[in-house]
Amino acid sequence: MRGLRVKLADWANAIRSTVGLEADAEPEAVERRREARCLSNRKVIVRQRKTLGILHLKNISSTGGCGLTDMPLAVGSLVFVELRKPHFFAAEVRWVRSLSIGLQFFRPVRAEMFEKAPEPAPAPPKKKRGTG
Repeated sequence: MRGLRVKLADWANAIRSTVGLEADAEPEAVERRREARCLSNRKVIVRQRKTLGILHLKNISSTGGCGLTDMPLAVGSLVFVELRKPHFFAAEVRWVRSLSIGLQFFRPVRAEMFEKAPEPAPAPPKKKRGTG
């Protein structure tokens, strides 16, 4: 039986070397995205029919994005994402893993829609009224 295990390990290593892998090497992940994504840490509203929820965006591009939500969404669902008020963008749910979802927009989204909006300038301090 031990000889069979050694032969099986040799056979597996021969196949790996033929494919171009070393004995202990893992295959490299292939990047399938069409374009680079911008990291995001925003909360946006996601809507499916009459149901509203919160989507915590992890990253986004002009063609799609991914994030965390507790809404029960199925692959292939049509949702609307509010990237910038009052603009909702239609998207299809492409994948779901636990609470994470991947979206693909039906139309490309302009970069200014998903970039962070400039934060309002702080209000100047109020002047104290003098008594006198």
